[in-house]
Amino acid sequence: MSNTVDKVIAVAKAEIGYLEKSKKAYQSNPAVLDDKTAGAGYDNYTKYGRDMHAIYPAVMDFPAYWCDCFVDWCFMKAYGVSNAKMLLGGNFDDYTVNSAGLYKKKNAYYKDPQVGDQVFFNNGTRICHTGLVIAVTDSTITTIEGNTSVNAGVVSNGGGVAQKTYKKSYSRIDGYGRPAYDKVGSSIKADTTVAATQTASSAPTFKVGKEYTTLVDLNVRTGAGTNYSKKKYNQLTIDGRKHAINSNGIGILKSGTVVTCKAVQKENGNVWIMIPSGWIAAYYSGKVYIK
Repeated sequence: MSNTVDKVIAVAKAEIGYLEKSKKAYQSNPAVLDDKTAGAGYDNYTKYGRDMHAIYPAVMDFPAYWCDCFVDWCFMKAYGVSNAKMLLGGNFDDYTVNSAGLYKKKNAYYKDPQVGDQVFFNNGTRICHTGLVIAVTDSTITTIEGNTSVNAGVVSNGGGVAQKTYKKSYSRIDGYGRPAYDKVGSSIKADTTVAATQTASSAPTFKVGKEYTTLVDLNVRTGAGTNYSKKKYNQLTIDGRKHAINSNGIGILKSGTVVTCKAVQKENGNVWIMIPSGWIAAYYSGKVYIK
């Protein structure tokens, strides 16, 4: 059988860091949609919207808010159009309310999460945002979401693809749509511990939810990698600014700062962790930067 959960999670992980494009960048060069970071803006131009609109223009708008479109695109890439529709409750839909409704009609909408679920968030009035659950612990879920940011909590129009972690008790979680995956063949485990690609003797393991102390002054970046821009001082959280240096407008986290790991990401053999203010290097070029 081929509709295993590991396939869609692998597709989603490869998209972390993608940034939506500005209208100007798209009109100048439509191919910019296929570049991960070039032409960034907040006009909802993405390759996910382009591709899904081409498949199903009556339902998938372009340009448009794209959190649900991103999930549908990941399923389409992992399983093909027909299987993706089947797994997603019978159809594609880029409106989160309707998307959740597809699962509800199949009696596949739950309050307790499993790896591979499509999580739906509400704003107190209606379902407004969604993502893919990639890991579950006793107290948290880890997701990959489109049209969001690395900032804590639900960001329903943030401009990029990011990995995030929430407490299961988070009040804005509405529920979980459960695709009918094959029951065998999944390589995904329900935990959020990520080790570096180096041997265990040379690289530490970092865990979501644990506190670490910075060993040197560290740049805070918008994503997991040096290709992502450094965050400005005023882009850090209030608490982050209390423990940062304002270096010509750039926020540099001071050595000795205690940080909480919200997510872990491997990048070319290095390990980055997400903290409330953004991403910092935990293990880079063979050196450990937090303990």
